[in-house]
Amino acid sequence: MRRTVLLTGGFGNLGGRIAAAMHDSGNWNIRLASRTVRQAPLWAPRAEVVYMDLMNNLGVEEACKNTSLIIHLASLNDREAVANPKMAEAVSGNGTQLLSESAARSGTKHFVFMSTAHVYGSPLIGNISETSETKCTHPYATSHLSGENVVAQFHQHGDFLGIRLRCANGFGFPQDKSINIWHALVNDLCKQAVEQGSITLQTNGIQQRNFIPISDICASIPHLVQLDQTNLGDGLFNLGIAKSASVYEMAKYIAHRSQTVLGIDPPISRPQVTPEDNGSDLDFQINKLISSGFTPMNNIDFEIDNLLRLCQETRT
Repeated sequence: MRRTVLLTGGFGNLGGRIAAAMHDSGNWNIRLASRTVRQAPLWAPRAEVVYMDLMNNLGVEEACKNTSLIIHLASLNDREAVANPKMAEAVSGNGTQLLSESAARSGTKHFVFMSTAHVYGSPLIGNISETSETKCTHPYATSHLSGENVVAQFHQHGDFLGIRLRCANGFGFPQDKSINIWHALVNDLCKQAVEQGSITLQTNGIQQRNFIPISDICASIPHLVQLDQTNLGDGLFNLGIAKSASVYEMAKYIAHRSQTVLGIDPPISRPQVTPEDNGSDLDFQINKLISSGFTPMNNIDFEIDNLLRLCQETRT
């Protein structure tokens, strides 16, 4: 029997990919929340689209009815959060409170909140596990930590099984080509490689980041929601891949895939590395996620190659 999942932010880049994957699995009835009147997207033609406005607490109760799972992805992006930190808090903090209250009243079993690794600070350096201290220095991180705290409280009270995912640097192609995905670093580097025939880094690139393909983010959610309460524990998981890489290493790999897939060999330019520069290592630990039984696919080539092809297609 299919269960119903409600997604906020389901028309966005990550939300679209998650919704499409769950739709294609045949195991879920997809319900997409939207503040505007829309039809079901082509990539999820059987989806139900419902009106919901978290900012003004409109349609929330109705959207949550008869749901087994809620995936809360709606938020301002990092640039929008800087421009309007109060709105960022209203969506990710207050909005999560409203959604959680409705979920609890509706008897929703699982609630997934997509947070960010940047609650640990920025830049991310050193060994980082779920027990590491949070050091929010950015409105995007601060607002997401507020949402985390809400979900943790409902989880502790037994209102639903709350899952909080502190996601590293996600990258990958969108379901909808009209979505602006180019603020993400890897996506932007792919676009540069195709459109400019070169890659220009704003820094010397020695800083490390943890880059996770969107396909692994999509796969993690069905895995986690099938765990029982004992195996889920407190519901907090770092979401990334086993090995971090420097920005320059990723740029070189994108250049390699560009040559392989499109026959374009983009040169890479960056500020010079000086003796004073110190590239700090990053060990973004996902041991807890792996211990739950999840095995990342690490489909890096799949995401990068499709990004490059998308850039080539939209360029012509």
